[in-house]
Amino acid sequence: MARRADLIDQFTELVVGGDDPRRLAERTLEVVMSLINGRSGAVFTCPDDTVTLFASRGIDQAVLDTVPAVWDAHRDTLRGGESVYIPDRLADRSLPAPDTRRPAPASFVVVPVFEDESLLALLYVDSLEPHFCDAHDLGRLPKFSRIIAKAVNENGAGGEQNGSGEAWEAYLERTPVEDMEREKLLLLLNRNEWNIARVARLMGVTRRTIYLRLQRYNIPRERVPKSRQRAS
Repeated sequence: MARRADLIDQFTELVVGGDDPRRLAERTLEVVMSLINGRSGAVFTCPDDTVTLFASRGIDQAVLDTVPAVWDAHRDTLRGGESVYIPDRLADRSLPAPDTRRPAPASFVVVPVFEDESLLALLYVDSLEPHFCDAHDLGRLPKFSRIIAKAVNENGAGGEQNGSGEAWEAYLERTPVEDMEREKLLLLLNRNEWNIARVARLMGVTRRTIYLRLQRYNIPRERVPKSRQRAS
């Protein structure tokens, strides 16, 4: 455990020298998601008491619906410096029921990011599986706050100055559809150790569809030995 904590500290020192604020936040999200086996992640700023998308990896509209609801329900907790972990979204009564017409995270965590005494941003990571974080994971996440704070501060205005709907439209406009589909497929494959059948179930398609998409996006198939542990 101590060695893993040391590696996180070394990573923090390394990436604090990054130049592109938004890219720095996105790379940090990638590392965080890998560490705790997350499905998607995002950084939201909260200027003027509103939640605004700043950077993301693999998110969908369900995330943009969820985070403002968490902010409304747990604002005092987040401002007090405590993370909000929802281990089972369907069993939680503090938030509105999720829209069953679209896939929604089964569990997620929101971590407050501070600069001095001021709440600067929210770090969000989720999973399609309930109870995806343990106590050790929850203790590691705040270690990334300094990187997120640096990225938000160096961006100047603090991210997209739009509401969640407008932020999502801007995200879609600047991201080609094929890039989003390829990113989502790679993310699910890596998080599920290239288990094609499992990924097909998660995406609601057949295994043949997954193979066709691997060909379409020129993704070489990775064969993972069953004995290999998940990346930590």
